Amino acid sequence: MPTWRYDIIIIGSGAGGGTLAHALADTPAEILILERGDFIPQEDENWSPEAVWKDLRYRTKETWLDSAGKVFLPYTHYCVGGNTKFWGSVLYRLRREDFGEIEQSDGVSPAWPIDYQTLEPYYERAEKLYQVRGESGIDPTEATRGPFPYSAVPHDEGMAKCVDQLRQQGLHPSPLPLGLRSPGSQNGCILCNTCNSFPCLRHAKCEAEVCCVQPALERSNVTLWTDAYAQRLLMEPSGSRVEAVEVRCQGEIRRVEAPLVLVSCGAVNSAALLLRSACDQHPNGLANS
Repeated sequence: MPTWRYDIIIIGSGAGGGTLAHALADTPAEILILERGDFIPQEDENWSPEAVWKDLRYRTKETWLDSAGKVFLPYTHYCVGGNTKFWGSVLYRLRREDFGEIEQSDGVSPAWPIDYQTLEPYYERAEKLYQVRGESGIDPTEATRGPFPYSAVPHDEGMAKCVDQLRQQGLHPSPLPLGLRSPGSQNGCILCNTCNSFPCLRHAKCEAEVCCVQPALERSNVTLWTDAYAQRLLMEPSGSRVEAVEVRCQGEIRRVEAPLVLVSCGAVNSAALLLRSACDQHPNGLANS
């Protein structure tokens, strides 16, 4: 099995992995991003409802099992940028009360070990990175915050009338915080109706590939492997630390070593990778004792 060595391995190139790669790209560390999919081509099918919804052109063909053991086709995509390629670019912050204990109809959601103030400076950085457009001080549910990095996307005529009518009734409609590149400009977002669930043909949607991965790859210390599936995390003989990743890449099995491995391949697939990485010291999988 051939062996490669890096300082940092990032598994996944979506919202988590892509943003991490961008944040670390300015360091001297040699960074490898592993992405099991490939780049989504800019093609007419990007904006085709038939291609996206009927043909499922960009969705994974693998099947998952639900809690009852029933097979289903997940709504997920394996590609550079991950599922952010298909999001609607609505980038809300959590509310202050979301971090506390909340009583739900089916139980109590425990308090987080951190609060809103801890995350606020990172929210500000993320909003600049993803070019979020909004207007602060209108939504009564949001915490006190500074201004958005970009002004809100203007309403069209019909929506503007609807907003006025809602305000006359004492309600508080507010613009969605949208991550879009130069809306209304010649080279930016054209404010079409193929945003949510569609990849952007113009790369005008602020998502992980456009805002994070591509800029990171401009650095000589950042490498991206596509068609690179992380099969297992390999432990040191003591079982106390991950020392390598076993990767199936372009038809061969590779061992990639690094002192720091960041698992960011989605909630389900990150958990699946940890379970697949069971070893003598961790027979139930990693982080599952």
